[in-house]
Amino acid sequence: MKKLLLIIGIVILAVCVLFLLFAALNLFGYYHVLDGSPELYDRLHRRMIVFSASGVALGVLAAVCLIVRSKIK
Repeated sequence: MKKLLLIIGIVILAVCVLFLLFAALNLFGYYHVLDGSPELYDRLHRRMIVFSASGVALGVLAAVCLIVRSKIK
């Protein structure tokens, strides 16, 4: 069980990092697109918010998995 929680925690943490990187990429695009339409800006902002919130939630879930793993005897 400890090994399974470790693997799950690491996989979730890796997905969390990917989500946060994608959110940062959308934020970069939001501030550096010069000739974009308002729909493009709305889409980039919405993606940034969704992926940031999802990344933080996954980070918390990974931390919970790793903490529960450390509490198991």
